[in-house]
Amino acid sequence: MKKYLIFIVFPLILVAQHLTWWQLYENGIMARNRREWFKAKYLFEQAIKLNPQEAGRIKIADRHILDYYPHRELGIVYYYLKRNKQSLKELKISISQNPTDKAKKYLQFLEKGGTYLPPKHYSYKTPEYQYNKPQTAKQSEATQEVGERMKIAVLPFQTKGNFQNLDIGNVILDKMITSFVNQGRFNVMERAEMKKILKEQQLEMSGVVDASTAARVGKGAGLDAILIGSVINSGGNVSVDARLIDTETANIITSKDAYTYKTDAQSVKTLAENIAKQISADIPLLKGFVVQVEDSLVYIDIGTNKGIKKGMKCDVYREGGEIKNPVTGEVLGTKIDMICTIIVKEVQPKMSICVIVKGGEKSPKSGDKVITK
Repeated sequence: MKKYLIFIVFPLILVAQHLTWWQLYENGIMARNRREWFKAKYLFEQAIKLNPQEAGRIKIADRHILDYYPHRELGIVYYYLKRNKQSLKELKISISQNPTDKAKKYLQFLEKGGTYLPPKHYSYKTPEYQYNKPQTAKQSEATQEVGERMKIAVLPFQTKGNFQNLDIGNVILDKMITSFVNQGRFNVMERAEMKKILKEQQLEMSGVVDASTAARVGKGAGLDAILIGSVINSGGNVSVDARLIDTETANIITSKDAYTYKTDAQSVKTLAENIAKQISADIPLLKGFVVQVEDSLVYIDIGTNKGIKKGMKCDVYREGGEIKNPVTGEVLGTKIDMICTIIVKEVQPKMSICVIVKGGEKSPKSGDKVITK
């Protein structure tokens, strides 16, 4: 065991001398996700030596956002190493500095006797780009045919730094479009169609870099949202920042960022694909019901507990009579009557308050079904 630890730690010591506290921390996160507990332990310990404060969500080097909770992560690593005393100590430090539900959960497990969760249940958004698993085709088949999915377009990312003559902005564009199409979560505009629209507005594909311009272009093209971003090569580290812009308000619906130490095209493609998956996971396909209607307000039973966010749009529909096979009598489905489109204005834990943005001949009522666009 000692020889094994020396084999792991000695190379780490050499590498760690050249890393910043946040690089040590993010390498620790990646080691933890691979369940390399001793490696993660060492990296978190080194990060704490350089920056011991649980800082929460912070911006690093003007490039990407980091959720920095080193004592919490070290405590969780100790948890899986079954070192209860050290785990308790680190988790308590984390909670005293910046309390989080994750730290409280693991502390609760320990105080109840140390019943260990299998590592496969560990779920975080990390530099390894972990994300909520998208619905499978069987899970989402019935819902995806109801209403319209959010229509989006992706623009080439603004690039900074040397990428060895690679048109990296277009590399990311192509990979993200492919990833979104394969996921089936959004209705994605083809690149050629978007290029034609921009040409009509006397804009280049790479010329749309700010939210207001992106929103104006997207609204004119009939899009619900448009994805813009940047990719930067700085000192051999590639960071990617992506923002999904609402075309009605120019507000950011969601933003994701990540980085890699590799600058080759394949590494950047993988980065882009993972960010696309994170964006889809951040705007889940949700189902629910209308619970109350008051004038222009529509109350639905989908809240933050299910992942809905302010600004998301939903279709309200009503199911009618059954459609049967006239020969076998088998029920093939039901009639669908689309009622209206609503937008979420206020979110509570178990419900949301919405307003109608696109109405029809009928008005929504309690019991109607809801699905996010």
